[in-house]
Amino acid sequence: MRFFIAILMLAVLKMLNLAIAFLLELCMLAAISYWGYHIKTAHWLKLTAAIGLPLLAAIIWGVFLAPKSVLALDAGAKMGGKAILFAVAVLLLYHAGRTTLATWFAIAAAVNILLILYWKQHLSMPHN
Repeated sequence: MRFFIAILMLAVLKMLNLAIAFLLELCMLAAISYWGYHIKTAHWLKLTAAIGLPLLAAIIWGVFLAPKSVLALDAGAKMGGKAILFAVAVLLLYHAGRTTLATWFAIAAAVNILLILYWKQHLSMPHN
């Protein structure tokens, strides 16, 4: 009986990890937007950056990195691209003066990516 409970708990943890991955993707877009709005420039340019840069990141994500992306990359390239975009978000948060938030986001993203790789969840994501 304990064996089945352990298997069920592991399955729940894996599903939770994928849900956290989605939340981290949303946080990445929010971090990029936050930086865009807090750059020292004209207000109209801040708004353009706060809207345009996350939109650009979302397009890159959708075209190359999403599970059902338009251009199919192999699993390793997708995970590398995700790590790069998360790192960009961390650097932008740090540049905006949110060092503690940048640190926690970096830790959460790294743990999430490592668990995805360890559990081989990146290999089971849908492809075109």
